[in-house]
Amino acid sequence: MTLHETFLLLLRSTLWGEKICFEGRKMAQAQYQSLIGLAHEQAVAGLIGQSLIDSGLKLPKQAAMEVYALTETIRQRNEQMDMAVADLSCKMENQGIRIIVFKGQTLAKLYPDAGLRQSGDIDFICHPDDWSRAMAYFQHTLGVKVKNTNSNKHVEFELNDIQYEMHSMLTSFAYPPHQRYWENVVMKQVWNTPCTIDICGQAVPILAPTYNALYVFIHIFYHLIIEGIGLRQFCDWAKAQDKLKINNEELKMHLEGIGLYKAYTGLGAILTDHLGLPMQAFPFPITNDDHKSVPVLMENIWKMGNFGHNVQYIQKRGVVHGLQRLGRTAGQAKLFYHYAPAEAWWRIPQTFKWWGVKIHRFFQR
Repeated sequence: MTLHETFLLLLRSTLWGEKICFEGRKMAQAQYQSLIGLAHEQAVAGLIGQSLIDSGLKLPKQAAMEVYALTETIRQRNEQMDMAVADLSCKMENQGIRIIVFKGQTLAKLYPDAGLRQSGDIDFICHPDDWSRAMAYFQHTLGVKVKNTNSNKHVEFELNDIQYEMHSMLTSFAYPPHQRYWENVVMKQVWNTPCTIDICGQAVPILAPTYNALYVFIHIFYHLIIEGIGLRQFCDWAKAQDKLKINNEELKMHLEGIGLYKAYTGLGAILTDHLGLPMQAFPFPITNDDHKSVPVLMENIWKMGNFGHNVQYIQKRGVVHGLQRLGRTAGQAKLFYHYAPAEAWWRIPQTFKWWGVKIHRFFQR
């Protein structure tokens, strides 16, 4: 098998709790390094690491020690993140501040082993009517330093060595009619459809199943067009599609309202063709053209890595960075515009606008 074929076989094993047996087979240190390097690029190192352990594959001593340490570190971090999410939810509940936690630890609970999903920061959206009180609570009561990210969607802060993003918007669309539909239709239903899950004994408010699956996909498409996206997000989507009780009629209505129905089935072919999601678990027909487009998608995923981190910017900020990011967005839009033409092509002028706002804010300091 090729590196990518081995990688996907191991990934499917931990996604669905299915055992594979490599008993008696050996893997050289160089092969292991290539495999685990790819796992880091795609942000699924915990899943691949545990699959290597469970498969019975004989690894060199150094590799075996490393993979055990890696999976244990990821598990410990997930425990910290779970406690932080529970603590945040408890604090917000006590203050009467309405929030919804999304991505991250809320999706890890969909996996056979929640401790293996690589965690990042903690994302939550605050109800617009409670935003000012939330900001005052974090800044004055907890004493955190809120960082202005020049984003119209969120602010950031750190508390007890954990990064948080507090969102005023769940997502943004490039094509204005799609944004209006999202805010006027979808977000109203999001706030009117309360849902919770238990994390460390605390009821944590999360997106209701249909909106959870919808958001996970939108997050994938947004980053695919801007900079590239990794397989961790596709794993989240596969688990959401399989485990959540989704209202498919409602999901289709919203996808058509934001112009992403074709993209949903197109990108969904990755879930069935490579990640092991049963065809019957996917809510809509996947066409032959969708399947034929998968190799180009997968090539881009391997090339770009998680959030495009495989392709380095010349500068971290500034004019050169802005031009390079614009070029990257244009390149991604050219590759994938057929899934959602309006969102893909409108993303380019929106990038110009975004940089214009950043430059204006810089000179207003």
